[in-house]
Amino acid sequence: MRIRDARWVVLVAAIAVALVAAACGGSDGATTTAGETVNSLTVTVPALKVDASLPPEAGILRIVGRPSTTLVLIRVAGRQGLLGKQGLSARLLEEPALALIGRRLQTGQVDAAVVSSEDAVRLASSGVPLRIVMLLTAGTSNQAILARADIEGIAGLVGQRVAVDMESAGDVVLQGALVDNGVAADQLNIVPADGFDPGGMLVRGEVVGAAVSGLQAAAAVAADPTLQTLYTAGDHPGLISHVLVASPDTIAERPGQLLAFVRGWQTFYAVDRDQQELVGADATMFSGVSLAATMFDLAGLSVYDLAANAVELLPGGEYFDQTIGMIVEAALAAGWIAGPLDGQRLIDGSFVQAVASAR
Repeated sequence: MRIRDARWVVLVAAIAVALVAAACGGSDGATTTAGETVNSLTVTVPALKVDASLPPEAGILRIVGRPSTTLVLIRVAGRQGLLGKQGLSARLLEEPALALIGRRLQTGQVDAAVVSSEDAVRLASSGVPLRIVMLLTAGTSNQAILARADIEGIAGLVGQRVAVDMESAGDVVLQGALVDNGVAADQLNIVPADGFDPGGMLVRGEVVGAAVSGLQAAAAVAADPTLQTLYTAGDHPGLISHVLVASPDTIAERPGQLLAFVRGWQTFYAVDRDQQELVGADATMFSGVSLAATMFDLAGLSVYDLAANAVELLPGGEYFDQTIGMIVEAALAAGWIAGPLDGQRLIDGSFVQAVASAR
């Protein structure tokens, strides 16, 4: 996994600089990527369950996903022929409603889905049978918790008013930060933003902290340079992430297509690493937003490669050992799931393991 080059943020450079400066107030400014905190020698590698030489099965792999930058990147991979070169025929569908994504998976209308990790947990908790078969992207700086300069760390938010868009990625970062720092959610006075900008509420003094998107954070810091960043998505890699989940039927009946997707995504990773301008141009076309907005989104996103997946999705990997549990705990604290869930049982690293072992 890697952090995108800062040159992406071409038309919002002044705001981005302000955001980076604010982030340095809450940390040493260093970036963290998946796998850096994990010793790959400690990973437990189970026996291979999938034959990496399997060819893609006949038919189209139907993938549904909520609108996201990650889904856009898969479209870019398709446009560049990177999936087709692996023999994979794929059809991507957009579905904003998570409940309908779950219904499509349950009824066999689709074979796989691209969802956030917390949405995978929510789907599984609601009874949708699925397995996380690949990590695709992780947020780094596109979600953050800002606070007044006098607040001392996440613990300093106890008893204070904190604004957040409920059930958003910012909510996940806030809940994850609380779990990470041993602070119970009910110790904060959570103020729902109700469609308003949480960062603007912070600037106006209505709250002392806010969970914000990257653009909201940049605007808030530009308006009030004294604000500090307490936590970002990148402080715990994978907390904000998108994954490929597959139904048990797809795993059992069409393993060759999943292997082809894994190989195709690794090829995309190399293109994304070496030809960022090409990826940015295609992503702008698919996203339907301005080049500046697309570049900003891409700057706050990291792409998981095969090597990181082959560590993170196995026992001993940080995502397997820690992160998925944090996400489940955050979902419980937020009230998104009704009861405990074994997040590790949702993970099937056999496909990334098979492809990595065959290289």
